[in-house]
Amino acid sequence: MVDEEQYRRTYQEVITAPCPFEKAILQRVCACPRATKCNIAEREAVNCQSPEAQETCVAFLHHLRKRANFALGLKRTPGALPHAKAIKIQCGGLLGLQNAMDPFAQESRVSDVYGLMNRAIKRFQELSNIPFDQIVREVNKYEGRRRPRRGRTVRGHQDE
Repeated sequence: MVDEEQYRRTYQEVITAPCPFEKAILQRVCACPRATKCNIAEREAVNCQSPEAQETCVAFLHHLRKRANFALGLKRTPGALPHAKAIKIQCGGLLGLQNAMDPFAQESRVSDVYGLMNRAIKRFQELSNIPFDQIVREVNKYEGRRRPRRGRTVRGHQDE
């Protein structure tokens, strides 16, 4: 088992341009042709191969986090979000943006994060014009994968 400090050092050496939507990619809610996965010890990480894509995605996520504080039950934007809230904002935010771009699409997955960002910027002219209120509603509704419930043991038998 790798200690946490060693993992962080190795992560910073290997992941030179971290994908802002790493958690959403690792949850398989989205994909991006500019993202590359790698393994560090027993964990996966995601690197962005495009500085332009990374900059755009970081800016979108920043706008989204500022507007989603209330939905997340936060009074201000902290540095790092707890894992479940980060999943909620990344996955819900990307699915919400996809829905804002095409409300009739029935996609439950984003196939190209940066492509979606580019289409949104072309349509709304700049990030600040994106309908974040609509996207935040999707963030609020998003529920990540639930862990399987462990059955209770009753008189030596496992509930199913």
